[in-house]
Amino acid sequence: MSVDTSVENWENRRKHKRRYLLFKVPAYDAQTRRFLGLVQDITETGIQLFGVKVDANSTRTLIIQASDYIHGAPLSFVAQCRWCRRESPQGYHVSGFEITAISEEARKSLHRLMELVTLG
Repeated sequence: MSVDTSVENWENRRKHKRRYLLFKVPAYDAQTRRFLGLVQDITETGIQLFGVKVDANSTRTLIIQASDYIHGAPLSFVAQCRWCRRESPQGYHVSGFEITAISEEARKSLHRLMELVTLG
């Protein structure tokens, strides 16, 4: 029995469809205020960043600076880095985070962001 590892099949197994951002939206570590990357795609349960190396299995409180697109405080939630890989010779990394804790207000802001600035 063979296993289909194609991107299309992987996407079909996801609980929530990936939404790709049309604009550059930065993400920061809430504790250190360090830039972690630009949001590449987002779902109701996770986020992918293009930026700096993040240790897999580390937990961070992320701040998504989306005030140019949605009103209110910056979007903040706790997420665990599930994987990180080097994406380019220049040293940029891509990291996948699973949202582990999010307030109801932040969840509503996340949905508004997904509706307003994503494709897919």
